Amino acid sequence: MKILVVAEMQLGKLKPSNGAAVRFAQDLAAKTGGSFDIVLIGHGLADLAAGLNKYGAGALHVIDAPRFENYLPGSFCAAVVGLVQAEGYTAVIGGEATTSRDIFPRIAGALGAGMCKGVSAIVDAGGGVAYQRAVFSGMALRTERIHTPIHVLTVDPTAVGEPAEGPAGAVKAFAAPGGDDDSVKFVERRRAESGRPDLAVAERVVGAGRGIKSADYLETIGTLADKLGAAIGSTRAVVDAGWLPNEFQVGQTGKAIAPKLYLAIGISGAVQHSAGIRGAKTIVAINKDPEAPIFKIADVGIVADLFDVVPKLIEKI
Repeated sequence: MKILVVAEMQLGKLKPSNGAAVRFAQDLAAKTGGSFDIVLIGHGLADLAAGLNKYGAGALHVIDAPRFENYLPGSFCAAVVGLVQAEGYTAVIGGEATTSRDIFPRIAGALGAGMCKGVSAIVDAGGGVAYQRAVFSGMALRTERIHTPIHVLTVDPTAVGEPAEGPAGAVKAFAAPGGDDDSVKFVERRRAESGRPDLAVAERVVGAGRGIKSADYLETIGTLADKLGAAIGSTRAVVDAGWLPNEFQVGQTGKAIAPKLYLAIGISGAVQHSAGIRGAKTIVAINKDPEAPIFKIADVGIVADLFDVVPKLIEKI
């Protein structure tokens, strides 16, 4: 297979999900006897391109123009589709992240290609390849096969390891077809300011559930997070209650994270939330209900009242 990895960036930085996409491309190329290239789209990309060109890709395509400074789905989709058609790629891969979730269905539609989202493994299928992904909130695995000539895939970043480093590929500028999309205009970007790590990539995360009882206790949760140098996450119940904005939500309908430490405070452990933390290396749960489902996946469980335990943790750290 001839594979193209579409790298994603945000606020001038490469996203960690790119690593999973490159690793999957390396594995798929090895499995099929193929090769892979990478494309980066944006404006003023010289430094970022150098950071991507260390994984053994045959080529690093750079699409650099002022009109790509801000993400617009129509323009970015047309750029990727133009490159795929010009170079004859038979697989297009991206990380399962915000922009990829938006643009990859568009790419698949424009190419008339089958798509699998959130894939985690490659399996043999009658002389070809098929893709495995988690379904039912991570409770089962499903194998899917694409029958179109081009495969479009997004990769679960919590289920794939880091890419192997390799020689740098040839850097090639690609002039994307088309001009500005007059029907869509970038207006502004609003971003919540925080001194804490980004939830999506934080090594430590303190998760707050309905057990904290009110938004007032989030100040204490924040104190603990700051002591640990951690990000704050939450369950859907906390977001639905209006205690935190939805960018803090972890789970099936929120973010999937893979921190080294996840501290679940007052979280019951419903399957929808558990699906978002299955990539965590160590899960520590605090809940006064010994039958809470969170204890089935926790590495360390503390059966106690969180209002007693959390202040003591803050004091001891």
